[in-house]
Amino acid sequence: MPPRDSQDKRSTEHPGKLLAALGFSPLKGLGQNFLHDGNVSRKIVAEAVSLGPPYLEIGPGLAGLTDLLAETGSPVTAIELDRGLAGWLRDRFAGSNVEIVESDFLEIHEDEFRRRFPAGATVVGNLPYSVSSPMLIRLIELRETFPRAVLMLQKEMVDRLCSPPGCKAYGILSVYVAVLSEARELFVVRRGCFTPSPDVDSAVFSLRFAPGLSARFVRALQAVVRTAFAQRRKTLRNAPGNFLPGGSADWPELLSAAAIDPGARAETIPPEGYRRLAEALLARRHPENPLPSGRTPE
Repeated sequence: MPPRDSQDKRSTEHPGKLLAALGFSPLKGLGQNFLHDGNVSRKIVAEAVSLGPPYLEIGPGLAGLTDLLAETGSPVTAIELDRGLAGWLRDRFAGSNVEIVESDFLEIHEDEFRRRFPAGATVVGNLPYSVSSPMLIRLIELRETFPRAVLMLQKEMVDRLCSPPGCKAYGILSVYVAVLSEARELFVVRRGCFTPSPDVDSAVFSLRFAPGLSARFVRALQAVVRTAFAQRRKTLRNAPGNFLPGGSADWPELLSAAAIDPGARAETIPPEGYRRLAEALLARRHPENPLPSGRTPE
């Protein structure tokens, strides 16, 4: 582990200078934009601390958030995909309360997460824009292990996640987040707070999943939402039934049971309507055609 005075210098050094000193360059393919605004970092970590330890950090990068999480004294597991940065981070935090795991968050098996966090954990991360949707879907899958999160995403994505019905931004992920969790935007982070600077602004938001959501309910919700938004320009009565266990034949009855107008469009239906649709689907029995599972596209 480097001497403490060396660590202090590095934790406050501008990412550009630190990258040059380490001989690293930001990898565009990994969406590496390093936060250099210490005030923003402190606000993110303060929100995570309010949700409670232990912590799982996705993409620690140059340790801007990791340093602050380490100072809490609570266990921190940080997952870094970049091999060079992972090696530097391991040396930096050797012997501390921070464990560096060189891997892809999307590829780690849920059993491994459950083993590491039997009582659950708070997720913290500055998510790469290019994979934010699959990462959010992955967090939905892992909601029992990670029931709470503080994440920084592209501002446009946060707007979509928190969008109300009737807006153009309201879509599949909007419904999932609204039905399965309590989400709120915390603050905007301007593009100039990063090195290199991205082309868009970011925003930090918090996510708390509702307890007691069964896997069957989540799969039912995925099925009805994917059906409704499959052709969002058309009315619901014309939606294909590819995602439903009973096919298109079930759709009119599900809409009726959920008291939803078949002449409406998907983006006008509030989250509670999709909750009713999922419950109506669960009430039907199709043992020969189980509910679909697996990751859901945006």
